[in-house]
Amino acid sequence: MATWITDFKVYTSNDRGCPDFFYGHEMHLQDLNESHGGKYIYIGRKRERITSENHKDAVTSLGFLAFSNKQSEKPVGWEFWDDNDLNEGAGGKYIYMVWNKGEKWLNPIVEIDFRVSENRENCEKKGVSWIRINQNLCEGSNGNYIYCYYFRG
Repeated sequence: MATWITDFKVYTSNDRGCPDFFYGHEMHLQDLNESHGGKYIYIGRKRERITSENHKDAVTSLGFLAFSNKQSEKPVGWEFWDDNDLNEGAGGKYIYMVWNKGEKWLNPIVEIDFRVSENRENCEKKGVSWIRINQNLCEGSNGNYIYCYYFRG
């Protein structure tokens, strides 16, 4: 059954590990603060079957934005965001996940993945169809580089 992503949720914990599902979101098991200390941070994605009627619900743009200060309002230009800091407790920049849905000129996002490396150059995901979001998810917190990749359907 072909699916695309329709929503995201950030799971934050003081303890290692996360549930397979969190409020209907399938969790990616990569801790986004790996090797940085701080909270354990995971991203969940909600999926729906692909139909011609639900393109408006599909995530079509995804980004991560870094700020010097904590944000309390959704960043301009983005329809959705999760207000959890992906660097919580690790120091460094405040990093937030943002996304848009239903943009008719873009194919929906069907999967995300994360790559961890000790240096930026070795943080590439192999395969021509994966697109890297050029924001280190641990910016300013010293340690490994973590980047998100996504794949369109």
